[in-house]
Amino acid sequence: CVCLACAIAPTVWGQETSPAPATTATNPLTWSLGLRLKADDLGQVGTLTPRPIIGLRYGRWRVGPVDGATWHRFGQVRTDNTLTYDWLDTRQWRTSLSASVVNLQKDSPTELLEPGRKTLRGKATIDYLGWSHWSAGLMVTQDLLNRGAGTAISPSITYRQALTDDSTLLLSQSVTWASADMWGTTHQLAPDSAVHQGRGWGSTDSTITLRQRWKPQWSWYAQMNRSQVIGPVYPVTDAGRTTWSAQAGVIYFSR
Repeated sequence: CVCLACAIAPTVWGQETSPAPATTATNPLTWSLGLRLKADDLGQVGTLTPRPIIGLRYGRWRVGPVDGATWHRFGQVRTDNTLTYDWLDTRQWRTSLSASVVNLQKDSPTELLEPGRKTLRGKATIDYLGWSHWSAGLMVTQDLLNRGAGTAISPSITYRQALTDDSTLLLSQSVTWASADMWGTTHQLAPDSAVHQGRGWGSTDSTITLRQRWKPQWSWYAQMNRSQVIGPVYPVTDAGRTTWSAQAGVIYFSR
C-alpha cells in the first residue's frame, strides 16, 4: 500500500464547474476507440507515427479515455494507457493508483514484447479541482521492484478555458524531480538526447491542448508539448535541451 500510495500521475483537469462524482457501484462497461498521430520530436523528420486509442471502464477500473460526455472538458492532459483504479472521485479531489511493466533496456511501442530487463512501476495521482478555471496536481512514480527505474515526483498546474459548450483549451505546466536512477535509465534509453544528470529537478513541461466534441459520441483533439531539460546534463552530441512534440487524434465513445 505504501509503495502504491507513492506512485501518482497528475491528471490535470482545470474546469469552471467540476463534474458530479462518478457512480461506480452499478456502472456498466464503457469503452472508446480511436486513432492518433504522434511526433515525439518535431525536430526530427520521420517521427510521425499512428497509434491506436483504446479506452475501457468497469466500475472504478479504467484504461484510457472513456466518457464522451465529459472528456473534452475534464479528461487527462497527459495520456495514460495503464490500468488505473480511481480511488477517490469527488467534486474537488481526485486520486488514482496504477502500475505498469517497464522495459529498462528498450524504448519502443512494443517494449514489453522485446527482450530486456523489466520492472514494475507504480504511479499515483492527486488533483485538487476546487477553483473555477485552475487545478493543481501531483504525480509520483516509484520502481516497486527496485530494479533501476527510480523515483519521480511531478507537481503541475493547469488552466482551463471553455471556448464553447463543446470545446475546451487547456494550458498545463509541470516540473519533475527524480532520483539519479530514474534519470540514468532515461539516459540509457535515449543516449543521444539531453538528460539531467544526478538527483534533482531535471525537466519542465509546458502543454497546450485543444479538445472538441463535434458529435455526441465523437471527439477530436490536438496537443503540443515543450520539454526543457534543466540542470547538469549527460554529455551529448548535437542534442539540445529543448524538445517539441505534438499529437492529434479522433475518438469514438460508446456513450
